[in-house]
Amino acid sequence: MTADYKATNIKVLKGLEAIRQNYDLKYLLEESKKYKSIKEFSKNINIEERSLGRALREAKLIQKYPNIHKSKAEPLNHFRIEKELNLFSKQHDIQNIKVRDLKRKIKLWDKKIEKNPRILLSQLQEDLVIGSLMGDANARKRWGLTYFRCSHSEKQRLYLKWKYHLLIEFTKSNIHISLKKDSNPMYEFQTLSHVVFNSYHDLFYKQGKKEITKEILNLLTPRALAIWICDDGSFCNNLKYIILCTNSYSYEEHIVMKEYFQNKWKVNPTIGFRDNKYYYLRFTVADTKKLISIIQKFIPLKEMLYKIGEKND
Repeated sequence: MTADYKATNIKVLKGLEAIRQNYDLKYLLEESKKYKSIKEFSKNINIEERSLGRALREAKLIQKYPNIHKSKAEPLNHFRIEKELNLFSKQHDIQNIKVRDLKRKIKLWDKKIEKNPRILLSQLQEDLVIGSLMGDANARKRWGLTYFRCSHSEKQRLYLKWKYHLLIEFTKSNIHISLKKDSNPMYEFQTLSHVVFNSYHDLFYKQGKKEITKEILNLLTPRALAIWICDDGSFCNNLKYIILCTNSYSYEEHIVMKEYFQNKWKVNPTIGFRDNKYYYLRFTVADTKKLISIIQKFIPLKEMLYKIGEKND
């Protein structure tokens, strides 16, 4: 930090150039390690969170490529995920490429990731996103980029933590508690807005509302199915069957889901109706056993075994 600058002398420092002028980026990067999140660091140092994030990414970039020209720092700042920068730099000579060509290749890269998110995501990460979106998770698009958000109750806090750590490279903040009026506390996290989640948003959302289609269901692996059941499943201990609490979906969507289970997994759920407004899927005892045999080894935590009627000890 420059000798004559104190963050307390201003309300909030904004803009990457202003940060460059007043701070040594290497200093900021080292200081950031003392904080749990960029949000906490930005509040303490009085720098706008988004600008601070860009400054820290530039500092990491310079640390990684000490001879990189300053004119390339800003376009390369586009990469908020270190893994993504590494993949891009393996395919393109960022040291010698012209800035104009670099910007063009970054735009092409975004289109490539949007079309095939598995370039950045592992199969496990994709299973998590798809299985969770079948349940209560949501994806929201803003300014052409999508963020993924999950929330669970206290009983499923460790399950949420498991999800968080699988996607931690796409987050910049910790799990937090959401307190809403007339409801129990919920633990939740949200990813960065990123093009990698765009295709999942567009798969699930039509005119702003989540809709289930054959295309989505055909993407469900046994692990994604297990995650969906961990999210929305309920095991009846007395009658020994599984119910999928698919309350938010229409009757027509339940027909599509029923046909999916029949054709894909050879089980035949019944479409139930309750409270004069909610549909759900109920599996027979025999089909429940078959369903459990498919997903059992993919239940992520012992704490979630109650979803298939088992104890976690």
